[in-house]
This record gives sequence, C-alpha cells and structure tokens, in this order.
Amino acid sequence: MRRILVIDLLGGLGDLIMVLPSVHALARAHPGAELTVLTHASGAPLLARDPAVAAVRTAEKHDECAAVKAALADLAPDLTVTTTRFDGIGDLVEADAAARGTRAVANLWRSPPIDELVGERYQRILAAEGVIADEVHPPRLVLGDDERAAGRDALVRATRHCWHQAPGSPHPRSRDTPTVLVPDAGMAVKRWPAHRWAALAASLPGPVFSIGPVEGATELPPTDLRGLAARFAAVGEVGGVVVGPDTGPVRLAAAVGARTIALFGPTAASRYGLEEGTNLQGLPGCPHREPLAITEQVCWWDARCPLATEPACLLDLPVDRVREQVLAGG
Repeated sequence: MRRILVIDLLGGLGDLIMVLPSVHALARAHPGAELTVLTHASGAPLLARDPAVAAVRTAEKHDECAAVKAALADLAPDLTVTTTRFDGIGDLVEADAAARGTRAVANLWRSPPIDELVGERYQRILAAEGVIADEVHPPRLVLGDDERAAGRDALVRATRHCWHQAPGSPHPRSRDTPTVLVPDAGMAVKRWPAHRWAALAASLPGPVFSIGPVEGATELPPTDLRGLAARFAAVGEVGGVVVGPDTGPVRLAAAVGARTIALFGPTAASRYGLEEGTNLQGLPGCPHREPLAITEQVCWWDARCPLATEPACLLDLPVDRVREQVLAGG
C-alpha cells in the first residue's frame, strides 16, 4: 500500500482528536505508506509535527465535497478512510474506490452501540475491515521538546503572576498544583453556568487559571493551538488538572497527558466521553437525550431545555461534585 487518505471534515477540533488513534493505527499497520489527512484548516496544526502524517490538506467550510474530489484525484489513494458522510462524501469515496479497484472504509458510524466511545468504535471498525491491528488506543498529540519547554515556561510565568511573585522567587509548593478551567464550548447547550465556574474557582486551593474569562481565576494569555496544547502538557507534568465541558480544548488536554474532568450535559458521556479522564454526566436519565442522534435532540441547536430555564443536565452538576473530583487527584 503506497498512499492512504484519511478524511475528517466533521468540523470540530474534538472530532479530529477522536480520529487521531485511527490515524496512528493506520500508520503503524502500513509503515511504508504515505498518509495524508484532509481536514479543516482550524484543526490542521494538531498534525503539524506528527511523524505518522506525511501531509495535511485542508478544506474550506461549505466546500468540503470539492476538496474531497480534488484529494482523490491528486493522490489516487490505495486506501481511503472517512469519518464524514454528509453531502454525499461517503458515497463519493466508495465510488472512487470501486472505480479504481482500491479500498475504502466510508462508514465509521455503522450500528453504534450507546455505550461505546466514538474514537474506540472507529478503531474497532477499521480492525474488523482488516486495515489496522485489533487494538484500541487513546488519542495522543505529538509535541516537540521545544514546544513542551515553552509550555513549562509559560506555566511558570503564569504561576508567578498568579501568586504575585517576583522573577526568581521559589516555585509554589508541590501541593499547590494548578487547575485550568475551560468555561466555553462551541455550543451554548454545552456550557456550565458562569456563576458555577466562579464558585468553583473560589473554592479551589493553589493557582486557578482559565482559558477565557472566569471570575476569580487568572486568565492565561492568548496563544495558538499548539501553544495551548503545550501549556496543558505542562499542567499535566506537575500534577494539575483541566476542567471543562464537552469541547475540543478539554480533549486536547487529555491527548497531551493532563488529568482532565469533562462536564457532559446534552451529549452522552458513554459515547462522547474522554478515553482517559473523568467524565461527569449530568441528568443521566434525561428523557430527551438521544445518544445515537445528538443533533436531533430538542435542545441541541438553540439550548432551549424542555425541563428548565437553563439546560437541566448541566444544572444537575453542582459545584461540590466537580470540586470533589478536582481534589480527588490532588
């Protein structure tokens, strides 16, 4: 096998992270092949220094089908794997493989059980298709030594600022491990209330940082995606924890080895939870949750919960429960 094309155009940073184990498994199973990933430009930096990925191609939003056609024509892959089927992309991949007599795995969403994590499901389907080994791995993001060093430096500077220390002062005691709060999510329906983030920040020992504003936390300076990953890796190295909703940055933190706590409201942690980390499911018995069709939930697009004025599933996650999990690993 000379060329492999992996297509992930689902749109979210977390979606690309969930497919990383499959990308790495394909590279291990076919060490002589050139592996290309087609994704959106926003997620491409995640693959920038990954030795498993020979090339990255990007697609513009609303022009994904054209990008797939161009990639298939340019690369003529021996194997094409896609997580994406909208706009006929799955059919296009299958037709291309049939016309050229090559392989395609174009439906990684087939017959999903409600209690199998999406990223693990991908790997099991690919193993059943005989294109990777029959083993399951969590996501891993590759960082360079220089990036990790920069992440450590950024965390030290932020910690000194948080404690009002002058340069050269001793590092805070080891028990004062950092907590990083990630309050935002791509969709309003996934957001824990702001007053709860503030209450959590006020209740925690040690330095409390945030990605974006949280009352009572020290907001970390802006950086790019890989810089954020490096900071999360540094937090993990000193035993800290990252807390946030079902969103890409929290998955990013887990993929670089940080301890993570994810707050799940409308999405089912049994399917979309972190492979490594603590998944807190709010309102497990919600009658409106659709684990196999989350975009069809009544609350999904406009965050209007039929049970409460705010998403009842997130209201079901009190500050004390989240704080308990943060301190449990301290």
